Amino acid sequence: VKMPNIDSLADEGLVFTDTHSTPLCAPSRYVLLSGNYQHRGRIAKGTWSIFQNHNQFRGQQKSIASALRDGAGYHTAIFGKWHLGGKVPTIPQGVVDRNRPISSSQHDWTLPLGDGPQDVGFDTSYITSEGIQRGPYSFFRDGYLEQADDIGAFKYWGIGEYLMPHGHSVIREAGEGTRTWDSSAYNMILVNETKAFIEDHLAERPNDPFFIDFSLGSVHLPHSPPDFYMDGTPVAGVYPDAPHLSMLLEMDKVVGSIISLVKEKEIEEDTMIIFTSDNGGLNPDNTKGKLDRGHKSGGSLRGHKGMIYEGGHRVPMIIRHAGILPKGERRDHLLSLSDIYATLCELAGIQPPNKSSGQDSVSFLDYAKTGEENGLRQSLGNWQYVTNVFKSDSLRRGNMKVIRNNLSSSIELYDLDKDLSESKNLSSDIRYDSLIKSMLDALDQVGPCPRNAAGKFRITDERGNLSRVGCEWFAEKRKKRCRLVKKGKKKCPRICGRHNTFCNVLS
Repeated sequence: VKMPNIDSLADEGLVFTDTHSTPLCAPSRYVLLSGNYQHRGRIAKGTWSIFQNHNQFRGQQKSIASALRDGAGYHTAIFGKWHLGGKVPTIPQGVVDRNRPISSSQHDWTLPLGDGPQDVGFDTSYITSEGIQRGPYSFFRDGYLEQADDIGAFKYWGIGEYLMPHGHSVIREAGEGTRTWDSSAYNMILVNETKAFIEDHLAERPNDPFFIDFSLGSVHLPHSPPDFYMDGTPVAGVYPDAPHLSMLLEMDKVVGSIISLVKEKEIEEDTMIIFTSDNGGLNPDNTKGKLDRGHKSGGSLRGHKGMIYEGGHRVPMIIRHAGILPKGERRDHLLSLSDIYATLCELAGIQPPNKSSGQDSVSFLDYAKTGEENGLRQSLGNWQYVTNVFKSDSLRRGNMKVIRNNLSSSIELYDLDKDLSESKNLSSDIRYDSLIKSMLDALDQVGPCPRNAAGKFRITDERGNLSRVGCEWFAEKRKKRCRLVKKGKKKCPRICGRHNTFCNVLS
C-alpha cells in the first residue's frame, strides 16, 4: 500500500522503532491517557464498554488532557473511538438494558454519558463508545447522545452490509444506532470535526494551546472503506478483495488531511503531531486470510494483536514538530505509550498533577531533540489478558525480554538484538538463570500481582485478637478475612489485592 502522507510525516519527523502499547486497544488507550500501566486502572484487563458503570480511571487519576488543561491552559478535544468505558444514565432506580441501550425506557438520554470524555478533562468530544466495531452505533457530542430527542432517528441494525451514501457500511454485531450510521464514513466525519474544532479554537482562543486525541476507526474490523475519500480519490476497490488494504489507504489520506490543515492554518511550527497505534498488527485470520499481496501487518515480528510477543504490542510511532524536533532521524531506544504523558507535561512546562497520574511515564523529550539516551526507561512490563484470564506477562530490560506463560508455567527468554522475531528461546541455557530470576522479580514488582509476604506477620484478626499469621490464613476465608483485616491487602496482594481474580493463577 502506498502511503505518501505517512512517508512524508516520517521524512519530516522522527521515527521511533521500539515503542510499545499493550496487546489490546482499550487498555492501551488508558495507558496513553493516564501514563500508567493498565492494571493501575479500575480493571486489570481494561474497561471497554459503557455498560461497565465506570471508565478505567481510578480515584485521583488525571488524564493527560486534564493535566494539560488545568496545568497549562490547553483547550482539549477527543474525536473518534473512546473505548474507555462509561455509565449509561438511567431514570431513578432504573436498570441498564444492554440489549436496548438507546430505546430502553430505563435509560435517560437527556443526561450525558457518565464517566465520559467530559469527565476526564476533554472540553470537546465527538466519540463513539467502541469505534465502529459494536454498538450503540451513534455519536456522543460532549457526552450527550446525538439526536436523543428524536426516537425516530434510531433503529436496530442487524448483522450485515448496508449501502449508504459513502459506501458499504458493515455491522458485525447487531445493535441499536442512528439510522444514518455509516461505518464507511467514520474517519471522514472525524476529519471534519477536527477541522471545525481547530477553526473555532483559532477564532475564539487564538492565544491558547490545544490538545487533540484523534482516534481513527482504522484499521479495526469491520473493514469498510469509503467508495471515495473527501477529495474524490477512489478508496474501496483499489485493492480488490482486500478491504483491509483499502482502509490503510484511507488512513494515509486522513493523515494527509490533518497535516494539510495544520499547514493551511499556519500553525505548523506550533503543533506537534504524534502518529501511533494502540496495538500490534491484525491476526491474518481476521481478514479471512487476505492480508494479501504479501502484506503482513507486523512484518517479521512474531505474533499479532492480543499476543505477548513483539507483534502484539510493538507499534509504529512518528513525531513531527517542525522547527523544533530533528527531521528524518530514527530513535531506537525502548519506549512506552505511557511515556507520552510525561513528555507532553515537560513540553508544556508542568508536572504530572499527582502521584496517581503518570506513575509509569518517563519523559523522552530531550531524547527526541538530541538523541542522547539519558534518563530514559530501562525496562518495560506488558500483560496479556484473554477475557478474564491472566494468560502471560513479559518484561523488557535492554535487549533482553522474558515471557512468563502463566497457564503452562513456562518461561521464554529472547535476545531481541539478535532475534527480533523471537524464534530462539534461551530460557533453558543455565547461563541466563540469574538474569531470568532478576527479571521475573522485577516484573512482579511492577505488575498487578506483587509477591505475597513470606512467613508470618502480626495482625489483629476479625475477632480483635492479636495473632501471627501467614498468607495461607487469608486464603482459607479470603473474602471475609481480606475485608476485615486491612493488612491482608498489603502483605498478601495475590490473595487480598483488588486483582486477586487474575493473580490466583500465580499463587
